[in-house]
Amino acid sequence: MVRGRWKWCLTRHRLRAPRIWALPVVLLAAGLFLSWLFPLIDREVTFYGEELGEAFFVHLDSGSMSTLLSAVAGGMITLTGLVFTAITLAMQFGASQLSVRVVPILQQDAVMRWAIGTFMATFVYTLMISVRLAVSQESYRPVISMFFAILLAVVCAVLFFALVARVTTVLNSGQLLRYLATEGRRAVDRTHPKGDLGAPAAETASADPFPGVSPDGEPTVIRLGTPPRGGQTLIACDDRGLERLARRLGARIQLVPVIGDFVAQEAPLFLVYPGARPRDRRDLMRHLLFGTTYSAGTDPAGALRAFVDIALKALSPAINDPGRAVQCLDHIEDLLVMIAPRLSARQPGAAPAAFQHRTRSWPDYVCIATDEIRQFGSASLQVQRRLRALYATVAEVCTPEQVGPLRSRLATMDAEVGAQWPQDLDGRLARLPDSQGLGTEAGDAREGLARRF
Repeated sequence: MVRGRWKWCLTRHRLRAPRIWALPVVLLAAGLFLSWLFPLIDREVTFYGEELGEAFFVHLDSGSMSTLLSAVAGGMITLTGLVFTAITLAMQFGASQLSVRVVPILQQDAVMRWAIGTFMATFVYTLMISVRLAVSQESYRPVISMFFAILLAVVCAVLFFALVARVTTVLNSGQLLRYLATEGRRAVDRTHPKGDLGAPAAETASADPFPGVSPDGEPTVIRLGTPPRGGQTLIACDDRGLERLARRLGARIQLVPVIGDFVAQEAPLFLVYPGARPRDRRDLMRHLLFGTTYSAGTDPAGALRAFVDIALKALSPAINDPGRAVQCLDHIEDLLVMIAPRLSARQPGAAPAAFQHRTRSWPDYVCIATDEIRQFGSASLQVQRRLRALYATVAEVCTPEQVGPLRSRLATMDAEVGAQWPQDLDGRLARLPDSQGLGTEAGDAREGLARRF
């Protein structure tokens, strides 16, 4: 029980979007405190300060040090403006050229928050010490304060390099896709861990959302009500915690939305059978996590959705970049190859009697990952060939039951070739799988893959 609660706390910490201003404000307060502390130390250890001053700052008096600190403060406020401009540019580029799902990456990135906070803390620290020296009647040399200001300047330089590298990652689509792929693989490991292989499969989304529930009696409907402060998109739920709560209440609880759904204020959130109501609605809500965006790190479907959004943006008439769509298909293929064996290894079984919720099946993942790209990329020869290669590669790790969704999509593509590519040469090329889209004329069709279909 303790392990389950600890795992849920880690999941909430990992998926909850941090406040952008929290860390910078803490660092700013630390800068203010240190601007009071180090001058106090300089006054108390005047003898050691004089020795250090004679060793390192022979020709600098307190007025010269104040001037240097003022210069550092001016440089820091200029650097902070450049950082703000870079972050704004990266967000604008990510939202317009890639996907709105890229923007939270910048908001949640630790380098961005540490850079902004450290730059502003250095500015406040150096400015306050300069003001103290300017208005103070005492003539002491702030040697220790000067050493710390130099250290902060070096740290700011390192953070500036790290910030440039991180912004470049967002502006470089190849590096950004690799970052999203890493988040997607972590989501697969978290939601479909290898240690759970052979465990009963959870309930999957179907025409009957809750097939295991007895129809006797009307359930108590728990609605969302006041929107959570973090957002209204469901990004995680504590299965074990809700099951323990259901057993303690002597009832069965159904979670209505699936992970990734936007939940309206009056939309049903829980169905409680056979009508028992929890003492407090917060007993249920504390086992759910809401956010503003269904991002790549939420679960595998969120990662696939991010790749699909970027590919669709690349295939739009305004951008017309099928090469980027092919890059997205490379990472989509990688995730599907990870997901397929983990889903097939799970033993089919009934969902727990106390708590049930809907999860995605293998056809759902195939639909999310490829159908929109297949439709919007129907006029791109390299996208069609790359999709065929994706289906062939994924089929190698699928069970015979899992090949069905891939085979049906290939049949649809074959039926559309004649209408889309009336010329014999184009039609022949469009039917050949190619892992690079247009790497070779003959493609990379292999007899072993062909037999899978």
